Amino acid sequence: MGFFENISVALAGLKSNKMRAFLTMLGIIIGISSVIAISTLGSIMNASVMDIFNSQGGSNLVGFQIRMKQDRARDYYYSEDLITIDMINDVGERFADDIDAVALYSNSSSGSMLLRHKEYDVSLNGVNPGYIKQSMSKVVAGRWITDKDCEQNRSTCVISDKMAKKVFGSERGAIGKSVSVTLRDGRMLDFTVVGVYQEQLSAMMQAMVNMMGEDWSGDTYIPYSVMNREIDGAVDDTFFYFYINTKSGVDATSFCEKVKSYMNNSYYRENDAVEIYYQTAESQMAMMDEVMGILQLAISVIAGISLLVGGIGVMNIMLVSVTERTREIGVRKAMGAPNSAIRMQFIVESIIICLIGGVIGILLGIALGNLAGLIVGTMAPPSLDSIILAVGFSMAIGIFFGYYPANRAAKLDPIEALRYE
Repeated sequence: MGFFENISVALAGLKSNKMRAFLTMLGIIIGISSVIAISTLGSIMNASVMDIFNSQGGSNLVGFQIRMKQDRARDYYYSEDLITIDMINDVGERFADDIDAVALYSNSSSGSMLLRHKEYDVSLNGVNPGYIKQSMSKVVAGRWITDKDCEQNRSTCVISDKMAKKVFGSERGAIGKSVSVTLRDGRMLDFTVVGVYQEQLSAMMQAMVNMMGEDWSGDTYIPYSVMNREIDGAVDDTFFYFYINTKSGVDATSFCEKVKSYMNNSYYRENDAVEIYYQTAESQMAMMDEVMGILQLAISVIAGISLLVGGIGVMNIMLVSVTERTREIGVRKAMGAPNSAIRMQFIVESIIICLIGGVIGILLGIALGNLAGLIVGTMAPPSLDSIILAVGFSMAIGIFFGYYPANRAAKLDPIEALRYE
């Protein structure tokens, strides 16, 4: 029997036992579809993260933060350990030729805003003028928070275009209006709307916002000094971290090393526990890739177990097939069929089962990946490597788990096989 005849016999056998064949393939289908779907989802996540990084300045965005030294004398922070506004201003002036903007984010606080007899949940965020450079927003009416707002603790705020339209009818209609925010502790603060921003969301973030529905009205931004002093009760402006957007062409790692060295030698030289360290956009992307790699590995292990179970199912059904076709094997061997022909027949049948299951799994995985892409609003093609790996793995399972039943069939004694009922 030739190769194509073996394929024809295998397909006829599957057609005559559709349910049994499908249940045999199920483990293969689940395993392969999981690999393809998670690979596609990984590509979608990477594309979405890249959108976010690019909108925040991409490779030009770097961050500085305090952390505990390895040889620290204590395991807790003092208020004196925090980064002060004077330190940040000093860095901004000293490295002005390399800096496009310095972004500060002091803290956030939640509360409620009563407008036109309706209460809205709001999130107050303390920022500086440079924050908009690394945010996903642009001002569409009025202005952003200014240095004067921060220096003079002005009770100004910038609200989202969605909030402006919902409450004041339009973006420009909100400018100059007074709003009152009741904090969670019961305190009430009054702010004057000086600007309206529009979110420039990535596809994934937009999908998340859409799921929040009409209740989501965006963040409200206020001067960091108001957040620090009026809301948090601090006596001065201190931060755990700050961001810098470097100018185009500046090497981020080299720049960060210079700033880190300067701050550690100038401000933290005598500190017994705390130092400055930095993160670049590339390092954050590397961390994201590492997390996604771990997730993909975990899913792959689960998929591998599913494929193993599927392979055992294939071997089991092929053993059943050998038993059912004992007389057929006996007839073929009595007519002169060599052991290799019998062995090849059953290996081909096993491979066909796994390949069909693999193809179904690939199609299902692509469909699930595309569904995830539609949900988050970012499409990404499935990895060609994962598809090739899935097909190759399917064939390997067919050969590995099909060999034992095929070899058993090839070794049957033709006389005993012909006597089998």
